[in-house]
Amino acid sequence: MVKKRDKSFKGFTLIELLVVVAVIGILSSVGIMSYNGYIKSSRQSSAKNTLMQIGLAQTEYFSNYSYYYNSSESCADSYSDSDHEDIGDNLFDNIKYIDKSINFGFCIIEDSGNFIAKAVSKDGNCILTIDDSGTVDNSSC
Repeated sequence: MVKKRDKSFKGFTLIELLVVVAVIGILSSVGIMSYNGYIKSSRQSSAKNTLMQIGLAQTEYFSNYSYYYNSSESCADSYSDSDHEDIGDNLFDNIKYIDKSINFGFCIIEDSGNFIAKAVSKDGNCILTIDDSGTVDNSSC
């Protein structure tokens, strides 16, 4: 004897499942966008803090040697991490002091007895600078 299916049986239809999957997709895309914005701003804050540390280290370097440390002849407006180890070694006595995972490149130039330190994001959309006055300029971010 074959059992008859009870008409009160409740389940999900294919349309209901598709709607739920679509809603989850929309919510996850909004979450990913928010997360990416958070990561970008935290990397920018880390770069700004590193620039402020470079400014303080430059003040100490100047008091020891009567001139500012210069990591390169010119600082380009494009990403380069070639000066990270030099800056870390000469200003902080730690070759790995500057964290490369924040995706900012750092360089320092001396300009008429003053210094300018620059941090350039890997995508080139954000350039932070600090000079001997100690103020960080983030107007291009």
